[in-house]
Amino acid sequence: MLRRTVLQLLASTGLASLWPGSQSLAAVGRADRVRPSDANWPTAKEWEALAGRLDGSLEESRSALDAVMQEGGGTLTEQGLKKLVNPFYLQDFSGSTQSQGWLDGWKSAESAKVGIPKHARDVAELVSFARDHNLRLVIKGGAHSYYGQSNAPDSLLVWTRDLRGIELHDSFVPQGGSGPGVPAVSVASGEKFITLYGETVVKGGRYVQGGGCTSVGVGGHAQSGGFGHFSKFGGMTAANLLEAEIVVASGEILIANAYQNSDLYWALKGGGAGWGITTRLTLATRELPDRFGFLGFGLKARDEKAFRALVEAFIAVARDNLVSPAWGEQVHFGPDHRMFVKMTFIDLTPEEVRRIWAPVLDLAETDGYSVTDELVLFDIPARNWWDLDFWSREMPGVITLDEDSSHAGMRYFWNGDNGETNVFWAGYESAWLSQGLLGEDKAAMLADTIIDAAKLVRFSFHFQKGLAGASEDRLADARDTPVHPSVLDAFALLLVAGAQQNVIDGVPGHELDEPALRDKAARIKGVYERFRMIEPATGSYSAEMNFHEQDWQGMAWGDNYPRLLAIKKRYDPDGLFTGHHQVGSEVWSRDGFVRIGGDSG
Repeated sequence: MLRRTVLQLLASTGLASLWPGSQSLAAVGRADRVRPSDANWPTAKEWEALAGRLDGSLEESRSALDAVMQEGGGTLTEQGLKKLVNPFYLQDFSGSTQSQGWLDGWKSAESAKVGIPKHARDVAELVSFARDHNLRLVIKGGAHSYYGQSNAPDSLLVWTRDLRGIELHDSFVPQGGSGPGVPAVSVASGEKFITLYGETVVKGGRYVQGGGCTSVGVGGHAQSGGFGHFSKFGGMTAANLLEAEIVVASGEILIANAYQNSDLYWALKGGGAGWGITTRLTLATRELPDRFGFLGFGLKARDEKAFRALVEAFIAVARDNLVSPAWGEQVHFGPDHRMFVKMTFIDLTPEEVRRIWAPVLDLAETDGYSVTDELVLFDIPARNWWDLDFWSREMPGVITLDEDSSHAGMRYFWNGDNGETNVFWAGYESAWLSQGLLGEDKAAMLADTIIDAAKLVRFSFHFQKGLAGASEDRLADARDTPVHPSVLDAFALLLVAGAQQNVIDGVPGHELDEPALRDKAARIKGVYERFRMIEPATGSYSAEMNFHEQDWQGMAWGDNYPRLLAIKKRYDPDGLFTGHHQVGSEVWSRDGFVRIGGDSG
């Protein structure tokens, strides 16, 4: 959506004065958040009194880097580096985030104080304290935000680590509702998906939609929309939300569902962070399929002619088979005529999968191609997909065991996921790709774009992050969310990103390579622009798009943004909850400390 279109929509709702750059903002004075160096920063007695009101704790921040450096006697050891890319180890430290920062954007920083609540009443105490003392407030769950929303220097951090608990329901009725209930699971917002899957799928035999990375926190994931391995089957996590318990800026503990605080409930279903602090979510569960499977391989074409044949074969396979609830995950293309497949599937036999992919796999047997990654194809009982004992016993090479965190030996992450942790981003772009691009009238144009873009940098199509091919029930659920509506017709989400891992100030060999990152950022932008030439009107995924996107409101939420902004004004009129690319953040400075406009909501 163009910026001027959003401005027109805001004007029609009387909210244009909230947009940065509008004339009315020029005369508005600034209202800075309080920093520790300011005279009105809370006194030691005030912090002590706050701690006394909590069943949880109030602590000083500590980072994973500090811990591994201390263990190494001031030296960064190989074991220390291994820990720094373990997502679960990073989550043991209030001062660490999954990403280190973004070029020309943000850098991970520790908070001045860390509140660790035990329950919603503790959260309410922390929120009220931050509001009354005009503090910069940030919330950390899994800390997977690419935009740095879960960290800020000089802030009070609410770390949801100890908000724990999972309860399965045979028949759940939201508060204030009536009639027959539905199968569901209630989960405290501090839980990670590996635990939720263990209780719901492995033990309970039910399917719950969640994130693909096992270390993702439940609370933040649902608010962004939320996709996982099988989202064409299960829908968005946000669309499965039945009810939320949330602490809002007033300090009230509210229940949001279809029957009470329904506007806030709608906003929580994909409207991003910044509405309050969710303490408990209830998600619908569904009948578990019989079997889940995986297909992986990599090919390199000899020349561009052979690469075109490979791309065209892939497009035909995608058009005829992959826009379906049975398929999810990724296909990558990159320089040197390379293609990589990392797909999941549901209730298909390996023989059926081979037949579906025969147009591509048969090419691998000819002279024009070489295999870069050997074929991996298997299916297993769906109930074992998130079962640590099963993977350890049957297929240990698929997972990496968490051997370093406070829960060592009890959790795992998928092999390769640690390439996304402790990284400093050069860039990240996304675009919903409509299923019409796969049609025979546009297939040649799509193939040309893939071939041209692959010369720049590796990119991927995430099939589970587009809902085209999902059942009508799942599409209906998604329509009742604020997520950009182009997700409904998207066969996949284009993702193109790049980063440098383990950037550590003052440690030789780990300096930020700015020229390399700037070159990578330009290539990422080049790929994105090529796809925007053939797909100019769709949105981007709010959790995975450019930090520097100017029209982030329209790209993330389209025509839904004015409604989201009005809801923000109702529940958080002073902008206590703000962060980059969060609804209402356009009237705050990038660091969230200085008001640059009028009402933040």
